[in-house]
Amino acid sequence: MASTSYKSRVIIKEHTAEQADFAGTYNLLLAAKSIPSPASPPNTVESTTMEDPQQTFEKGIKTADSRDITGNLAKEYLENIEKLGDKKVDIIHLYGTDGIGGVAKYAYTGTVTATPNDVGGVDEILEMTATVIPSTASELVTDKLKVVDNNDGTFTVTVVG
Repeated sequence: MASTSYKSRVIIKEHTAEQADFAGTYNLLLAAKSIPSPASPPNTVESTTMEDPQQTFEKGIKTADSRDITGNLAKEYLENIEKLGDKKVDIIHLYGTDGIGGVAKYAYTGTVTATPNDVGGVDEILEMTATVIPSTASELVTDKLKVVDNNDGTFTVTVVG
């Protein structure tokens, strides 16, 4: 069954070395309007020789470019991200209309910065972008983590099993 993007979210918490399993209390990064994929396809490395009748490729490594998450400009989200500075954060992408990642969850660690977007003209909604720079590979954790929406802007994440 297909799902819509309604209630897809990105949540974050400050990373601690002793809490490497992504459990803890998270905050909504921002009320997102667009969320890029947390995972990327692998590069392809050409392996063609003069003996091959067509090009051949081998699977390479995955790239991990920065990810821009866009939302409406809100002082609360801008300030919360600014307070993090260059600290590492745990990041979880939640997909599914339940708001807690019922369809898919991806987790990784990185840093995040926020900036207001350019204003293109009159009569526009002001937007902001949270730029996430991953420092670990994203991991599919749909069945490994349970997320509870505390209905106050925070989320409790526990490890299943």
